[in-house]
Amino acid sequence: MQETAEQIFEIIKDYQCDYAERKFEITVEHIIAWANQFDDDADFVLKELLHFLPEIYISKEKAKNLLRTRLLEIQNFYGYKTMNEMVLNTHFFNLQKGYKSQSEILSIVDDILQSEFMVDYKESIDAPKTNFIYFDDVLATGGTVYKDLATWLETKGDGQNENYKAIINKSKTLAVSLFCYHSFGFSNMEWRLMKQFDDKIKKVLLVGTDYVVENHIKTKWIAEKQKLNCVYPIEDQSKSTMDYLSGLEAVNDSVPAFRPSNLPKKETFFSSPENRIKLENIFLEKGVELLGKVQTANPDKRKRPLGDTVRSHKTFGTGTLFFTWRNISNTCPLVFWWDVTGHNWLPLFCVKNRGI
Repeated sequence: MQETAEQIFEIIKDYQCDYAERKFEITVEHIIAWANQFDDDADFVLKELLHFLPEIYISKEKAKNLLRTRLLEIQNFYGYKTMNEMVLNTHFFNLQKGYKSQSEILSIVDDILQSEFMVDYKESIDAPKTNFIYFDDVLATGGTVYKDLATWLETKGDGQNENYKAIINKSKTLAVSLFCYHSFGFSNMEWRLMKQFDDKIKKVLLVGTDYVVENHIKTKWIAEKQKLNCVYPIEDQSKSTMDYLSGLEAVNDSVPAFRPSNLPKKETFFSSPENRIKLENIFLEKGVELLGKVQTANPDKRKRPLGDTVRSHKTFGTGTLFFTWRNISNTCPLVFWWDVTGHNWLPLFCVKNRGI
């Protein structure tokens, strides 16, 4: 187990490296202590985590490389001869609160532009723009991105035309750049935008992403093509787990709580179909146990054993398996980030700027 923990450390050692108020540093000893909470399954959990971790962890250095590539792609796509020309005609949205991911991503973008292209986008921030780009790290349920884009689209732009009309007639462009999006959440975000504005929004919204969590099993023909590279359990569960599900007050059961046992068609993410089921069940049962310790009259209905989700969905949670150096998404299984006094649980990743 020591060797496995050391390999995991080499991947995630920069987690919250630039956050002075973090509760702890990632160490080999910390990784082992987290794993030991799974008792006899400790070694298995670490080995299975190591199997897919290199694919799903974005270090700060990797983030810089991805953002540099994205900027060059944007310049090329829009046909600008220089980065300075592209920046002069492009607005980078900064809509989220200061402690959220968007401002930190923009800080890296700013550093890349200034150090490598000698361009300060803040100098032309008030100039008229043609292209509008929304940077973020992870789109999970799609709620935040939808809200921010919808607010901007319905805002009056030049003259008396709403921004969405300018996007539709192509006098402006709108793009989203993400490290990762969930296929189901992204589909919901697109559907909500089309419902509110125009079906054409789907055709003119430009999207760049570096990783896709394929978790869309609501529609059968889509489900059969999905990797399901997330935690999505089958129906064969313990009584305590089934009791938890039946006790949810959520009313929307149109989103399946369980994946069909024959999906994915081919296992490409976990080390084997059997190990997928084993790890999913371990994380699910431990998450149910942790939530069972919550003692409050009004518990957060979004919080589920496998991570936050839409409160109306009668599911175990989003089950995100994707991490970045700056923080962990609350849509990841609770075992990775749960940190409540008195619950006697040590998270692998400490949570930044977010209450439990």
